[in-house]
Amino acid sequence: MMKAIIFDAFGTLFQVTNGGSARSIIRIITDCGGVVDEKAFMEEWKWYYKKHTREDSVFKTEHDIFIARIQMFFDRYGIKKCAEKAADALLADALERKTYPEAKAVIEELKKKYMVFIGSNTDNAVLDSVMHKNDIIVHKVYTSEDLRCYKPNPAYYLNILKRNDLMPEEVLFVGDSITDDILGPKSIGIKTAWIDRNGVGGEYGQDYTITDLSGLLTEVL
Repeated sequence: MMKAIIFDAFGTLFQVTNGGSARSIIRIITDCGGVVDEKAFMEEWKWYYKKHTREDSVFKTEHDIFIARIQMFFDRYGIKKCAEKAADALLADALERKTYPEAKAVIEELKKKYMVFIGSNTDNAVLDSVMHKNDIIVHKVYTSEDLRCYKPNPAYYLNILKRNDLMPEEVLFVGDSITDDILGPKSIGIKTAWIDRNGVGGEYGQDYTITDLSGLLTEVL
């Protein structure tokens, strides 16, 4: 019997602009006279994040990863600006993210029957602020900073289960990322619901496919 539902945060409950952070750094570089191959930059930006969230043996917060990543590009292009200030500005933008229109009502409805958690690859302060500004209240919140690892590391999901005395088959993970929210949870036996807002389609082992969060109510209530 299902007892708990874990939602990813950004891209699932809260709206995001794909590539927005990288493009902000590209603008800083080009404003200073640098010439940037945007496609190559975007690919390396993503690679660097994956490297530090999936391969590093020492945990780094998202804030620290942002600083290191920005500093690398500033050094490469000879930009004499403070990487930490640039990282702070990017994270400040993240604090202004809004929920998808249906998110709050769906969460409140599900809380009547299930424990509802959020599990996000982000820092505590960022998620706390966004939740507060959007009046999103769940039973428990878990971040990569709190768990000291990032999705799709199996330890991320196992830690949440352990802290709540739950078995994998008692949990549903809901999110928009195939790797972090579908393949990761499925690797330890957690059921999954993929939010395919753009109607891309595909089978990745998910138990449910929904086009917005409202579709979840039909599946689990």
